[in-house]
Amino acid sequence: MSETVLGQSPPNGISVLVVGAGVGGLMTAIECSRRGCRVQIVERAKSTVTTGDSFAIGPSAIAAFRNYPEMQAENELIAYNPLMKFCDHLGNLVKGPMDFKDLLAGASVDEGKRIYRHSRPKFHAMLLAQLERMGLKVEYGHQVVEYTEGIDRGLGGVVLKDGSRIEADLVVAADGLNGASWHLIAGKPVPARGSGDAIFRVAYPVEIALKDPAIAERFPFSEDGRDMIEMWMGPDYTFSVWRNHDEMSWALSRPDPGTAKESWGNKVDHAEVLKFTATIPDWPEVADRVIMTTPMDQLVDWKLMWRDPQPKWTSPGGRVVQLGDAAHTFLPQSGNGGTQAMEDAISLATCISIAAMVKNPKESIPDATRVHNLLRFERVSCLQAFGPVNGNSKPGKAPGGGGGGKSNLLHVGKWILNYDPEKYTVENYQKALAHLKEGLPFQNTNTPPGLVYRPWTIEGLLKAHENGEPTILDGDWD
Repeated sequence: MSETVLGQSPPNGISVLVVGAGVGGLMTAIECSRRGCRVQIVERAKSTVTTGDSFAIGPSAIAAFRNYPEMQAENELIAYNPLMKFCDHLGNLVKGPMDFKDLLAGASVDEGKRIYRHSRPKFHAMLLAQLERMGLKVEYGHQVVEYTEGIDRGLGGVVLKDGSRIEADLVVAADGLNGASWHLIAGKPVPARGSGDAIFRVAYPVEIALKDPAIAERFPFSEDGRDMIEMWMGPDYTFSVWRNHDEMSWALSRPDPGTAKESWGNKVDHAEVLKFTATIPDWPEVADRVIMTTPMDQLVDWKLMWRDPQPKWTSPGGRVVQLGDAAHTFLPQSGNGGTQAMEDAISLATCISIAAMVKNPKESIPDATRVHNLLRFERVSCLQAFGPVNGNSKPGKAPGGGGGGKSNLLHVGKWILNYDPEKYTVENYQKALAHLKEGLPFQNTNTPPGLVYRPWTIEGLLKAHENGEPTILDGDWD
């Protein structure tokens, strides 16, 4: 065990099987190991993932890096801090360039906290490096086809594609939206329906794009050398371009023609993008030039799907728990998927560590998973609601819409940024447990101040928003 892990707990005798080596799964393995658990990680891919574009990770997740000094330092080294430029549908500047912190809601974000922009492959590699420093490794090529639970034996388990089985005191299903855990937890997969939109997205080495001098001229760095993200807001599309020192990254959301798929494996030729941009009057040639520099077999056409929030993430006996996208999917407009997966990991590991303090720690695991579910669901559900409303609020879409709550693509309030999942769990675990076991009153406070949580569906949310009626987005979101 690396001496650079701070607050390392002694072994607690609890075995944890993590299924899925994405951001949420890796952070769960890291945190559970630090808490004294014996951790095993399996992943269906045959090797580590080295593809992907970029995402934002908030300070509520990054706060946990204080326990891993080497990873904390690496995070600061590999993170980007771009400026933002907001443009009209043809790339003409409307606002900016401006620092991301100037876009945050409210003015009282804790000192030193910021939202980090990361390359997915680099961030993933950083988590893997920390895992290896802790003496852990991912077992690749293990596809889970079924989740099981032996309540009488106090074990969760999985069945692999080759028929072999693995059991543990706790199984964490962090294998994404297409995982097999829903059959055990809900009896069937969560229904999904198309949002009507899809998004082309890609990132590739910047030197490929810069072979075209027109691209270098149109998308320069700022005067002080900072990279910039441009957001072009069209009537039925959004185009973003980000040239940084390492990559050219672009994305184009538009109405789904029926060919997109909810899969990173759905690769298409850039000619498909040009078919769409050819329909936009006066579309700038330089934008097409960016698109045409995209390497073959890298451009993904991702179908944006809607799923209603699911309040139950634990199996009947509490020995299997879903995490990240397996429990709650996010649309890109929500801007919170990676952060919430990491918050999940921190919360779950903290719950396990508290449960492990009792005389028979393994017997308390179901309490830990159910408390975790209670502490996390309402917060996550609030943030999920951003996705469909923001996706339905582009210029020219849902005219007259602007209903209850506040919709803003970059609306990030203090309750989101200043949250500490470990601290919140420690402070509320016993109260939440008393609520579950004895029916005592309990109210989460990790949601917008003043919010009284109401269950919602996507259909009901959009209808209320369009009609100006109260929604889950009401409350002090600043």
